[in-house]
Amino acid sequence: MNFQEELCAWYKIHHRDLPFRQSRDPYAIWVSEIMAQQTRIDSMLPYYKRWMERWPTVEALAEAPIEDVLHVWQGLGYYNRARKLHAGAKVVVERYGGLLPADVEQLRTIPGIGFYTAGAIGSIAYGLRAPAVDGNVLRVTTRVLQYGEDITKKTTADYVWRQVYDWMEGSDPAVFTQAMMEIGALVCTPKNPQCLLCPLAPFCGAGQDGSWSQYPVKKKAKPPLELQLYTYWIENDRRQILLSDDWSDGLMEGLYRLPQAAAPLEQTDQLDYAGQRKHVFSHRVWKMECYRGQWDDQVQKTLPEHCFWIAKDQLDTLPIVGAHRKWLDEGLADDDEASPDNPESVQMSETSLTDPAEIGIEACQDFDASIMEKKKNKKKG
Repeated sequence: MNFQEELCAWYKIHHRDLPFRQSRDPYAIWVSEIMAQQTRIDSMLPYYKRWMERWPTVEALAEAPIEDVLHVWQGLGYYNRARKLHAGAKVVVERYGGLLPADVEQLRTIPGIGFYTAGAIGSIAYGLRAPAVDGNVLRVTTRVLQYGEDITKKTTADYVWRQVYDWMEGSDPAVFTQAMMEIGALVCTPKNPQCLLCPLAPFCGAGQDGSWSQYPVKKKAKPPLELQLYTYWIENDRRQILLSDDWSDGLMEGLYRLPQAAAPLEQTDQLDYAGQRKHVFSHRVWKMECYRGQWDDQVQKTLPEHCFWIAKDQLDTLPIVGAHRKWLDEGLADDDEASPDNPESVQMSETSLTDPAEIGIEACQDFDASIMEKKKNKKKG
């Protein structure tokens, strides 16, 4: 058998039974491919299931508020993927009547769909001879051919694309595309590939001479930019927490966050120091100096710009930046352990209503819906 025959035969026996492989629905394939970018398959599967249950069609997604989309996406990271999925769904409904086009060039006009995703949708959903070159495919191809050029160069991407296109000849495009992805994920892995079990071993130069660790070639990335920030967990006497919708830094627009700035607020001395936290993004690092406490009524009259109060029991209804969500979840869990409602709390009979341990026991039930409505209307406008 030739290269593609060996590969496809192996895939039909050894492929994983994943939910998005049980359908040729182009929308389901689109969602799965976007979610799988920069994310492990086993991590994204619960999100994929929830997403498809909530928005089973392009039309359903297009009609959804962006806040809901970001909230369901919360935890997957790289939130721009969710925004572009949402924007793309609107384009598909308006331009193509809710059906993703069976044309690679037309697919690439949709927000968030580039060469790779267009190839995946085109080949898997529509059977087009359209290569989908992701990290797995790059690794497999450069090892088989012992291609030593930097994979970040466009010339390398073009070369691999043409090679994969040639390999697809005579095969089922849907099977071939998924087989290339699968063998990269399960056999031709970045570290410790299973060369002895690989069906492509007879064709693989790097496998035969043991040079697999030299491929693919990739120049070192620049170190991420480190930002020193001051982050604030501020409460009031109504058991509410201050949140911000300031997205002026261009990062994670649409996700709420705790008040945060490059310089400390004037009222910092009224708050307790809560340690340092670090959150690493792909191109930057937040080094957060954290403060927590309660503001008095006088300070509350002059809230920082873009800030609003929200009841603690309403926090789960909003998409919140992961770095801040983690602190909130940990802090509220600690508060619950110290709550008088907790039979194991040693402070049950001694904690006063003004004690710091008491702040955070009960979520405020009178969430100011008018403030949130005002915020939403402002963004729509």
